[in-house]
Amino acid sequence: MKASKVQTLRGLACLLLVVYHVVGATENQGLRIHDGWLRQLTEALMALRMPVFGLLAGAMYGFSKKRGWSLVRNKAARLLWPMLSVGTVFALVQYVTPGSNYRIDELQLMHIVPVAHFWFLESLFLIFCIVALAESVLPITSTHSWCGYFVLSVLVYLAHPGFIWFSVLGATYLLPYFLLGLGMTRLQWDATQQQPKSGLLRIALGASVVAWLMAQGPELERFSPPMLMAGLLLASGFWSLGWRNRLLARIGHYSFAIFLFHVFFTSATRMALHAMALDAPFLVLFVSVPVGVMAPAGLQHLIARSRTCSTYLMGNAQPQQAAI
Repeated sequence: MKASKVQTLRGLACLLLVVYHVVGATENQGLRIHDGWLRQLTEALMALRMPVFGLLAGAMYGFSKKRGWSLVRNKAARLLWPMLSVGTVFALVQYVTPGSNYRIDELQLMHIVPVAHFWFLESLFLIFCIVALAESVLPITSTHSWCGYFVLSVLVYLAHPGFIWFSVLGATYLLPYFLLGLGMTRLQWDATQQQPKSGLLRIALGASVVAWLMAQGPELERFSPPMLMAGLLLASGFWSLGWRNRLLARIGHYSFAIFLFHVFFTSATRMALHAMALDAPFLVLFVSVPVGVMAPAGLQHLIARSRTCSTYLMGNAQPQQAAI
């Protein structure tokens, strides 16, 4: 399989997400690490993980010939069916599993209150609806129209509305990155990812901002101006870098399956190792991350054999065997 720039970036974002969930979003999850360099690194990479996902979604939207409400209809199936099916199974499994790190106390609010990392799917669908509605009034066809929407998204981002229901907060967080990706492709700022020097400069600047923030304290504020600046610099920098890597591109090829299913396999692996008294953090990390990547990739091939499973678990209307 040819290593494309987009698939490489997808693979990087997926790998970082798997590592993040193995280590744990908080000190009471995953490896239950309270401090140390691994906890600090996981915290620092907050400025890269989801901003890259958001930028990639916007960039692909910019490439798409289908726009507006017709695209929203397609995205409803692609995003909402997996969120409802896989997300619900995940929540129920975690609810009944002793020793799990995540529980929903009020099952009747499932998906009204986002379920774990599945908030991203709900937030992304909401963004597609917002952009379709906005473009029905004023399409993004120039830098001027883009700037108006981007400034508005930044103002809402910095206002940090605490409305978590239906992933509104997540949409607020992702929208500036989505719009930046849209500008990169639709407005031809860097549609071909061929500005490596500029990309390296932005990565260096973004990393410097994150290092400065980490020096101020161990926990980063996601909705702060410096974090937004760091996320925009890092995500756009890695996009413009145009990096190709065969291993990451292969991971990127299975990115959606990995995003959906990795938590089942990493949690099961961690609990199995714990049952065998193999609790050394680096051993758990070393075993769980490859399992969290390879097992969903294999599962994607199985799901692709059934039209029903492909539709409701992966959001694909037509079953399709993924290339290896």
